[in-house]
Amino acid sequence: MNVPQRVLFITRKWPPAIGGMETYAVKLSSELATRTRLEVRALPGKTSGAPPGLLRLLCFMAGSIVVLLRKRMDVIHLGDLVMWPLALVARLKGSSQRIVMTAYGLDLVFGRRRGILPWLYGRYLALGVRLVGRSVRIIAISGPTACLCKEAGFTDVTVVTLGVDVAPRAFSDPRHGEPFILFVGRLVKRKGAAWFANEVMPLLPGNLRLVVVGKCWDRNELDVLRDSPRIEYREFVSSEELLALRSSALVVIMPNIPSGGVDVEGFGLTALEAAADGGVLLASGIEGIVDAVIDHTTGFLLPAGDAVRWAEKIEEIRTWSQERRTAFIRGAREVIVSLYSWRVVAERTLEAYRSGS
Repeated sequence: MNVPQRVLFITRKWPPAIGGMETYAVKLSSELATRTRLEVRALPGKTSGAPPGLLRLLCFMAGSIVVLLRKRMDVIHLGDLVMWPLALVARLKGSSQRIVMTAYGLDLVFGRRRGILPWLYGRYLALGVRLVGRSVRIIAISGPTACLCKEAGFTDVTVVTLGVDVAPRAFSDPRHGEPFILFVGRLVKRKGAAWFANEVMPLLPGNLRLVVVGKCWDRNELDVLRDSPRIEYREFVSSEELLALRSSALVVIMPNIPSGGVDVEGFGLTALEAAADGGVLLASGIEGIVDAVIDHTTGFLLPAGDAVRWAEKIEEIRTWSQERRTAFIRGAREVIVSLYSWRVVAERTLEAYRSGS
């Protein structure tokens, strides 16, 4: 195969900023660097973990334009759709290089929200579709995200999911100690933490606790969680603590509920991380989560908003023997290694560079 010899990866999402896009940029570029002649141009975030401000972003974009005009590469890979003006510059340069952009989901639906900023972003993205929508290849992180890309007007779209690290793990028995359910994610309505607390927890035995880990983005969600003595909220835990929580929880939940099209779970990286860390995952079978969970193999997909089904499944898993639980976790991790490791993601990304129109 003809592997691209020169790849320029430009991203505005980079540590010390914290998030799924930053993880994607670092992990993918690390794997690509072992397979091709990769040059990374990245905009680091703030030491607080927040993304860079607008002024730094504009300066970064301006500097990237200069780099694009000077360099001759086989592939230009832009980290997200916000950076489409760089695709226009690369295309106007008139070379034969392939131009690729990654799409996540929220970058396609943010313009549907109310307010002046979403309205402006929607017009900005629509302009990008008109100017570069037929001349770039889009790498969507899930099938549902690919559908959103095509709805927006992009014509050349392929799917390459996100990846996860899978290291050797010991398997805990959640029957030892006080049993608990784990939720990890931002506290926003569509993630479903408050829904689960209100609708599912009352259907479960009183000795089951819910541990919630994640930053509060919606005060109403946090207020619901703090109203119940069976719920323990932790805004932040270390990576070592998170691993221990996932592997020792009875189940790890992603009880997402539909948002009416103004927000979306582009893939559901938390689902992969939970299974890779030795957790038994229960997730809503909606949006990009369906590409992150292989039902009954790496986790279980349940109807969004069906509290009875969720409670029944949790009760079923409580009856598992430790042998059955260990076998399920081992099987899930083996599948994740074969389908979702960053090595596999890098190979599929390289194929996306080569194939297509």
